Amino acid sequence: MATFKQYIKKNGSKAWQFQSYLGINPMTGNPVKTTRRGFKTKKEAQLELNRLLVDFEKEDFKRKNEKQIKTFKDLYQLWFEQHSRDVKQTTIQRIQSHFDNHILPKLGNKNITSITPLYCQKCLNEWSETLISYKQLRVYSSKVFKYGILIGLIDVNPMDRTITPKQKKNSTKQESDSFYTREELKQFFECLEQLEDKRAYAFFRVLAFLGLRKGEAMALTWKDIDFKNNKVTINKTLVELHSGKMIVQSTKTESSSRTITMDQQTANILREWKNHVIQEKFALGIRDENTLDNVVFCSNWYSHDNQYLYKAYANNVMKKVQRNFPDMKIIRVHDFRKTNASLLFEAGASIKDVAQRLGHKSTKTTTDIYVKVTPAKQNETAEMFAKYMAF
Repeated sequence: MATFKQYIKKNGSKAWQFQSYLGINPMTGNPVKTTRRGFKTKKEAQLELNRLLVDFEKEDFKRKNEKQIKTFKDLYQLWFEQHSRDVKQTTIQRIQSHFDNHILPKLGNKNITSITPLYCQKCLNEWSETLISYKQLRVYSSKVFKYGILIGLIDVNPMDRTITPKQKKNSTKQESDSFYTREELKQFFECLEQLEDKRAYAFFRVLAFLGLRKGEAMALTWKDIDFKNNKVTINKTLVELHSGKMIVQSTKTESSSRTITMDQQTANILREWKNHVIQEKFALGIRDENTLDNVVFCSNWYSHDNQYLYKAYANNVMKKVQRNFPDMKIIRVHDFRKTNASLLFEAGASIKDVAQRLGHKSTKTTTDIYVKVTPAKQNETAEMFAKYMAF
């Protein structure tokens, strides 16, 4: 409780003072009292008391937290418990992987108050030497420091005072190897045709001609396919947890949920695949009352239940192609998405149209990651420029 009193100074002028109890000193266990004098008004005295009480509580809170939260790992666990409430399971797995494999080995056992910007810069430089995801490591470690500021444990974020190194480009990697040209893609589908793998043919047609992510294609159900208007709705994705369990969750980002138009040939291939599945089930005595809820690319058709493809399915198809056709160039499964973007661009589609089909929020993402100028487009551009210049 505080007491305020007006008094007369030696020079005859009036002033205000207060005496107040602030709390208990955690070091001695004794009560802390204070007296302050020399205020022109009672309001000034009250404001000063309020400031003292806030500062005392802040320091007391900080001292209590310092007893429980000593290291960066302690603070990370507190932050992660709160942060993980609002994110997807796959995001939780990715965050844990970043911290367990890279951030905690560097910062985990360090006293949270002793971590300096210089040490953070050293960590960031080392990450950038070997890891593509080093910028993400900076973002997530920074989030932990910011949480420390939020709860009053530390005053500054040392990661904010670092300079992000520029990513080193791998000069040995050839861009032409990261996607298929039109002729190479045609050759790839000829290989699948010779393997007589109808499911693989339809699955990779969706990847290459619609630009879907692997998980998006695996999560498709027949009700997502509108054969009447040749539309495909993408609103979910199939993911695998560390436990091996397969789950369907919402798309990667809000902009990833989209409806796109498919070409007639792709529609015909999907319709043929659907009829093939129905006939195979019919031959086994399986009748589906409602095929719309069935997954498009099922693991097998021996059961009424939807059985999603296993995670390595597409990679295994690529290995099969490589075994049977050694001369065929092999790209990553995700590069069929890059192939789709590049060939759309080569065909004359605008960057905005390509971004919409791929489900990118920004066209910058499309140009930075997926759209590569193919050799055919380079030649066309050179010829067009020469024809314009005409000398």
